[in-house]
Amino acid sequence: MDRQTTSGLPLPTHLENLESRLQAALRFQAGPAYFTEELGIFSDYAREKKLFLEDLPDSLNRPPDDEGNEHQVWYLPEIDRFLKATWPGFFGVQVIYSSDQDRRSSPIAYLKRWHLHNQLFGDDIRFLGAHQTPDGIRLIIDQPAIAGEPASEPEIKSFFQESGWEPFQIDGNLAFLDHQSKIAISDTHRGNIVKMSDGLLAPIDLRVQPLTAYQLDAITSHL
Repeated sequence: MDRQTTSGLPLPTHLENLESRLQAALRFQAGPAYFTEELGIFSDYAREKKLFLEDLPDSLNRPPDDEGNEHQVWYLPEIDRFLKATWPGFFGVQVIYSSDQDRRSSPIAYLKRWHLHNQLFGDDIRFLGAHQTPDGIRLIIDQPAIAGEPASEPEIKSFFQESGWEPFQIDGNLAFLDHQSKIAISDTHRGNIVKMSDGLLAPIDLRVQPLTAYQLDAITSHL
């Protein structure tokens, strides 16, 4: 479920507004938008909608409980959720990208990823807002804590294939494609998928990307 953000608007509404602004910008250029363009669009929108947090969560004032390639992470025992803040100016990487694109995800792509994560896997990631730092923007989300243990690689592969996802290799790593929804996911390693006590698997931090027709064709031609 997508919860409301600091502006009072749900995440899908923010994404609809951001996508509209992005498409308007693309009408004046021949190729895809670049990272810096999308960052500028998000920054302008965030200022307009007051998405930059004036009061940061208290947790950000103490050392993180964990760190990864994309986030610093704090556990919030009072609500049994994890608080995640992106590294300044970095919002993850795309699953698929062309030679004329930046591999880095923009803030818009980052929010779209988590919205799709909620839709696909029944997660409850909430976008809390943005934080402007001297080194760049940080995006802040929180997510339910899931108890369990890392799933095995065979369990992960079965989990996706039994749901209709087709495996493929990208940059030497296992990824999955859903032809019907035209969505690709990657970063499906053991640390990102939890096996719960009931035996069910819960993805907690996957890269999720909707594909253009060109990107979809590029993948399917190599399956």
